[in-house]
Amino acid sequence: MVTSSIPMGYEILKTVLLYTDPNLRFKIAQRIPEVRITENAVPLRINSLSLQEFKTAVNSTSYKLGVYRHYHTEDTPISIKKQNREGGVSYDLDQYGFEVPNSSTPILNGDVSTRTENAAIIRRDTEIRERHLLSSLRFFEQVLAKKFNQLESVGKTVEEFLAVPRNNESHWFYVRSSKEDLQMKINAYRTNLLPFHYRRNKMSPPYAYFIQLAITQGNATTYQRYEYNHKLYEAAKKLNETLFGNRPVIIVNQLENMYKCDIWRIPVGFKISANSVFTPFGGSKSTNSVTANSIYVDWRTVNPISSILDPSRTLRNVSVPHVEANYQHSFVKNAQQLSICTYKNKINQLVRAFETMGNQRIHIDLMDFQTPSANEYVQLMQGWLATERRVGSMITLGLRTDQIGRKILELVRTRNERTVSRDRCVIVPLINGRKLIVSYSPLPEKINLSTFLLTAKIIDGENSRKVD
Repeated sequence: MVTSSIPMGYEILKTVLLYTDPNLRFKIAQRIPEVRITENAVPLRINSLSLQEFKTAVNSTSYKLGVYRHYHTEDTPISIKKQNREGGVSYDLDQYGFEVPNSSTPILNGDVSTRTENAAIIRRDTEIRERHLLSSLRFFEQVLAKKFNQLESVGKTVEEFLAVPRNNESHWFYVRSSKEDLQMKINAYRTNLLPFHYRRNKMSPPYAYFIQLAITQGNATTYQRYEYNHKLYEAAKKLNETLFGNRPVIIVNQLENMYKCDIWRIPVGFKISANSVFTPFGGSKSTNSVTANSIYVDWRTVNPISSILDPSRTLRNVSVPHVEANYQHSFVKNAQQLSICTYKNKINQLVRAFETMGNQRIHIDLMDFQTPSANEYVQLMQGWLATERRVGSMITLGLRTDQIGRKILELVRTRNERTVSRDRCVIVPLINGRKLIVSYSPLPEKINLSTFLLTAKIIDGENSRKVD
């Protein structure tokens, strides 16, 4: 008996797409044009999104663009083979094979730039660079000759050569390298000199250019190559328009790795609306919006990121490295939690910065490899408490050991009067009837260098009886 299949209903299709991996949805939209409009209309849910100029990572899958050089013969230089395997070079190449500086590329409509106004344009086709490459080539050729010609001719081993006083430190250092490593360096310098040879003799390089898209998921990478008839930055723009264009809602849990001196080639109207991961922010179909829970940023990218944020939404967490910065920036100031990575020598600076941090929750990780002292942790808590905080405010700090946690609580007890002690907890009376609860507990798993979490929270005196 033959039964005909029943087409999937529109509402069912939308539900299925909503819970489908975003990378699979990209494939569906490209391969099945009939469902593309529906697929674009359904909120796209992404756990982590990373944007770089020529690389976009969605969850565990990355899409990297580069220029691939295909030699007409089998004699491809090892350095270029390696670059091709890694996705190609991340810059355009001219007719002789010279790098076209990315700092000279135009900013297209919709792009977001972290490039500084006076960004240096570093050219790779100058006479100065050619002389440097020639000098370096001759140096390594001399090192190779010294190691394998002069030493062998006098019957000395490398160990014997290294044992005597040396006049040329650089030669001595590189003589320890293997013959293969030295030869690889020599070959790489020779390859880098070839564009000068092609230009001088008005020759075309012995290879063809392609734009290559490397799609990596786990340890598997697939490659797609296209005719090199447009610039790499234009291809990056097209890639992100294909992935994210014409989508009214994109839900992102973590937006991360926004690099300085970079340009994000994103679609026109691409906006980030901070919200709960499961509560998409609607908008007109002509505007892209992203719902993000957490953003991990370098301070130098704060202003560019803010240009694609919807200020009416509140981020759950903003995580930053601590340098001198404006903690009053709207999306930083309004984040439910501000997470800061810092070092021991920055503690005094961070304590002063607490005066401008009004976030309800602040988390600190001290990233020194040596364990910070209990006194340094208490100094951070006292600096945080020196600014008036409302009930419910808390600061958390990552701890390395149970021992440092015990020492912190002991310092809190000795420096305050009328404290109440419980297991891994000290309650400190504050003014206006409020109390500070300082406690620590083990983390489910190691985070950064921390295995315990110290918490200091301001509560109403009335609620202190409820604390276990």
